[in-house]
Order: sequence, then C-alpha cells, then structure tokens
Amino acid sequence: MAIKIESLKTFLTVASSGTLTEAAEILQRTPSAISMTLKQLEQELGQNLFVTDRKSALTPMGQYVLDEGKKAVGDFDASMMAIKRFAEGDNGTIKLAAVPSIATRLLPSVVTQFHQTSKNVRIELRDMDSSMVAAAVRNGSVDFGIASLTQESHDLDTKLILEEPFGLICRKDHKLAAAKKPVTWQTLWQENFLSNGICALIKDPSFQRIVTNCTIHIHNTSTLLSFIEKGLGVTLLPRMALPQEGASNLAFVPIADKTAIRSLHLILQKHHLLNPASEELVKSILEWMRLKSQ
Repeated sequence: MAIKIESLKTFLTVASSGTLTEAAEILQRTPSAISMTLKQLEQELGQNLFVTDRKSALTPMGQYVLDEGKKAVGDFDASMMAIKRFAEGDNGTIKLAAVPSIATRLLPSVVTQFHQTSKNVRIELRDMDSSMVAAAVRNGSVDFGIASLTQESHDLDTKLILEEPFGLICRKDHKLAAAKKPVTWQTLWQENFLSNGICALIKDPSFQRIVTNCTIHIHNTSTLLSFIEKGLGVTLLPRMALPQEGASNLAFVPIADKTAIRSLHLILQKHHLLNPASEELVKSILEWMRLKSQ
C-alpha cells in the first residue's frame, strides 16, 4: 500500500469542510476530481472513510485516518519546510575551524551579521593552530577552515583572504616597545625569544636560527601571550593575534624584514561540496574581508 501525501491532504480538507464543493474551492480542483481521489484512497485502504456520500460523517476508519493523517501531513510539511530552508542556507549545521586570531577578531562580526538572516543555522566553531585546522579539513571533521599554510598543500583547495605583517610582541614596559626603528633579527639574538607554531611561516635563515636555538616553544596563543605578559620573553606574531588595543599590557613593534607576512587562507577539501548554509557563511566571510580591505 502506497498512500500519496496529496490523497491524505485531499481527505483532510474534505473531512474538515464537510462537503465536496467547499473542499474543491479550497483545493482549486473540481468536485469530481476530489471524489475520484477519495475513492482511490478508500480502495487502497479497503474500507469506507465516510458514512454517506454527503461526506458529513466519518466512519471509525475515517476518524482514525483523520487523526493519523493530521500528524503525517504535519510532519511532511515540517520536513518540506526544513528542506526548503536547508536549500536556501537557512537550516543545517556549519562546522568550521579557525586559528584563534580569526576566531576572536573576525568571526564574531561575520557570524553576528550572518545570523540576522540565517537564525536557524547551527554553527560549530573550533579554534586551533594552523596545522590542526588543515588536518580537520582533510579528515572531514569540519566543512572548511581559516588558517595559514606552512607548506603547499596539493590535496586542499585554498583561497587567500588576508595578509598581515608579523611584529615583535613584548610587554609595554620592555625596552624594545619604545624602539624608534623597526626591530632587526640581530636585535632578537639578545632577547629571550619564545617561539610559536606560526614562526615556521618566516623563512629568513637568520630568524630560523633564532627559533632553532630558543628553549621554549608554545603552541597555544593565549598561553604564549600570558608568558609574555609575565615578562618571560618576547615573540613574533601577526598584529591580529594581539588583544585589542587597551585590553592587555602588550605592545606590537614593527620588524625590519617586510617579507615576514602571515597569509591566511580559506581552506576546503578538494572536490568537496559545501552544504548551502556553509556556502552562505563562506560568502559572508569573503564579503566581510573585501569590505575590510577597501
């Protein structure tokens, strides 16, 4: 037995209106077409749904179909609405990963704007370092990521969305915070340098020797900044990795090497299709970055 949802909807309309004529007006069909649909439904069930041809009273079977039909049609309509919202990007779940600076400085503004038109979308955000972001995209645990790439990745689709210079990060009362000239790599040899994961993005041999010789390496940005605030050394980070002005006791000091730049990429699996909601959020991120760069 394969009862069509349209047959159930027709029966429910007739049962609630009480006449074929009124049901035909509601459904914008002819009374004969309505009558034929009801007969086909009764044949499929093997029982009558109405006591008389006047359709004003239901049989026990008709009452049961009415009760169950209301639930079935309600569930069907809800599912169709959910499918429609999903197709329009206003339903579903978005899973993304981003480096902490993007998660804290860029995404709050973008997500706030995105949710104004996509209130039903669930967003699951993970903040992690760049290598973990790329790994999460590769293994499919997130739909897309935003991170730096320390090496070329042939198995990923990437789109450059932002470039920003590195700078020396130190306490505001550190002697280098008042430097009148950009800091050179030679100057850093005299400091207790704390390395971090994105130091690998700077390829200069002089700087990489500093990284190789340092004794403390910290992956987590928040932990790294807390060490700097305690006066345990200095590090190199992009400006966006720093808390907003006035929110910490840290200073950003330009460095002399203008090639020391962090490039942030939107990262996707190759040949992987995003769900509509994820596509819309990606568009929002790209548009936000476009407006920011103007």
